[in-house]
Amino acid sequence: MSDEQTGSNENPVYQSETRSKTPSILNSSSLSFDVLNGNNARSLKTRYEAKSSCSNSLYGSKATVQTPVTIANPKSTIRTSQRVKKFILNKVFTDTAYADGEYEPKGEIDLTSRTDEDRDTWSGRFDFFLSCLGYAVGLGAVWRFPYLCYKNGGGVFLIPYLIFLFFVGIPLFYLELNIGQFTSQGPILCWKMAPIFKGLGISMNVSSFYFCLYYNMIIAYSLYFLYNSFQSPLPWSKCNFSWSSPNCTDDFGESFVVKCNQPDVYKDDNGLCYNYSGPAGKSPIGWWNVQKRLEFKKPVLPSQDYFNNYILQKTPGLENSGTLVWQLALCLGIAWIIVFLCIFKGIKSSGKVVYFTSLFPYVVLLILGINGWTLPGAGIGIEFYLKPDFNKLLEISVWFDAAVQIFFTMSTSYGGLITLASYNKFNQNTLRDTFVITISNALTAIFAGFVVFSYIGYLADVTQQQVKDVVSSGSGLSFIVFPFAVTQLAGAPFWSVIFFIMMLTLGLDSQFATLETVITSICDGVPRVKKYKKLLIAFLCTIMYLLGLTYCTQGGQYWIEIMDRFSSGWAVLLIGTLECICIGWVYGYKNFQKDISMMIGKSCFDRCLSWYWALSWKLISPILLFGLAIFSIVEYKPLQTDDYVFPEWANWIGHLMTASILSGTVGWVIYMLIDACCINKRSLRTLFKPERDWGPLLFKHKQLAKHLENLKHLHKMESEKKEHHHKVESHVNAVMVA
Repeated sequence: MSDEQTGSNENPVYQSETRSKTPSILNSSSLSFDVLNGNNARSLKTRYEAKSSCSNSLYGSKATVQTPVTIANPKSTIRTSQRVKKFILNKVFTDTAYADGEYEPKGEIDLTSRTDEDRDTWSGRFDFFLSCLGYAVGLGAVWRFPYLCYKNGGGVFLIPYLIFLFFVGIPLFYLELNIGQFTSQGPILCWKMAPIFKGLGISMNVSSFYFCLYYNMIIAYSLYFLYNSFQSPLPWSKCNFSWSSPNCTDDFGESFVVKCNQPDVYKDDNGLCYNYSGPAGKSPIGWWNVQKRLEFKKPVLPSQDYFNNYILQKTPGLENSGTLVWQLALCLGIAWIIVFLCIFKGIKSSGKVVYFTSLFPYVVLLILGINGWTLPGAGIGIEFYLKPDFNKLLEISVWFDAAVQIFFTMSTSYGGLITLASYNKFNQNTLRDTFVITISNALTAIFAGFVVFSYIGYLADVTQQQVKDVVSSGSGLSFIVFPFAVTQLAGAPFWSVIFFIMMLTLGLDSQFATLETVITSICDGVPRVKKYKKLLIAFLCTIMYLLGLTYCTQGGQYWIEIMDRFSSGWAVLLIGTLECICIGWVYGYKNFQKDISMMIGKSCFDRCLSWYWALSWKLISPILLFGLAIFSIVEYKPLQTDDYVFPEWANWIGHLMTASILSGTVGWVIYMLIDACCINKRSLRTLFKPERDWGPLLFKHKQLAKHLENLKHLHKMESEKKEHHHKVESHVNAVMVA
């Protein structure tokens, strides 16, 4: 089509020699439109420069050069006009809205700079749920909870455990899930609602780091036992002179206790049975009294000697750590390789692994339970598990162990829940997830107790002992009771293999989330390392493996006891206390409820629970946790396991470990006070008010947070942007009509 033909159909509609008083994109010298009409073929030509004078014209810049804008013949179809209008509004105006940065107030934080941040999210529907469930239901359910019941008098431990579950565990679990999901950030950056509390994230990461170090050693033990389970008979089914102790007993039949009812047999009051041989004297032929025999020489299970003397090659004390056990070092290395392979792609890979690692333990526990409940003596063990000794409730140690166990199994105040929730979709139903996961966790721990104590009762029946005397207390309960119990079953290797696979999967779930907490915090704090995330994960796994070689020495079990005692004690209770104070009193319960309602809405059920959350976060939880922390300090006793008392210097190492956890919180408070008083010289009130970028991570969610005072200026900017957009749209409509 020629220019002459085209010109005959063109109609200049707007041209000005002076500066336009109307904020119109039609004043731009960098934009021209030519709409060609003919045979249903139309084209749109645009020129757009990087430094857009279009946006300058919109906001009153001194652009003096105007170019006529031509619009196609008014007889063109409405569809063509709509396309032009859509192009102007969506392609030009939207793209240049903040191109020049002229309308961003000086000194403001650019809250739109992270709108397109590529943060991973859970890819599957149940990835988050199963990851949280696996994180909470870890080895503590099978290893630590039955041990604490065993230690604290059986079923009485369930009373303080359930109390702390409903008044501490569930409220803190719900609190952390919502903080992580609302901010879409890990524990390092999620506390911006009260800047002085940001040190909590540091403390959580230090605690998680310690947890990763020794927890993977428990996984290494499971790997070692799993490898040795592919033998028949199992190597710990009988005493072996190469590793067994003098008290090792593998035969609890007639030779263990004799009837002593034959003629010419003499019974003495000490429980021994003698063969009477006249004036020549008497010769002992065995024991007739079980209790006397146990008092004189308590039998040791072969599995206990196997674990202590063969697996650990345990020294008499921490003073002599001995040499490195290369088999344990190898198993620990394999454990870290497994962890790396499962999480090196982030939650995309670990979120799929948990479908197996979270559900398989329930299948194994059910199989073991059905088998254990049919064994002779199982009822005795379960009765001991359920029958409470109410005198134990007067001991502060029982309540303290229950509170710490809630933190250990629910995994609150370690930062893992915040991390997992930070990868959620913004409207994930955290209320439903909280109750399902926490109650499932508690029921799993209680159910595991029924399984464990059925086998303890069976061993008590086999060894003719009382339940409380079956096995020495300690973290090796799952590596002593179950391994020997399965030796008494048909197909012992099969039962042993599935049990230790279950132990392996239970440990891996918790290890994934704990290590992910440290990784997420580093990536959030130093965003540049995200492009090297796989190298970061490999580096952390290598460093933790090297540090964990301490636990592979012959005295490594003692170091694990120190880590277990001092990395999850009263320091974690104080962290939980400060979390409640931060949300309940400083940021405000009502503000936090508005944040939650913005994500999941406000159901009738949630309204009914509002008093429960308010009382828990503001009063019950912080008071209980702080009181227990103080009592545990006052009632402190040096670390001791069985008959071994740890040296004083070992306790001081533990105290330094606790101090290092709290140093993150305390150190940050000191830093903020110095910064406010001496460096930036600002009011101390600012330390307790939300930072300017507090709120959801994504810009589209920030726009919904109308209740946040710190984002009011952002909402004002957005309203001004919409107003200008509306004016331009109106002007374009007017031009189209003309």
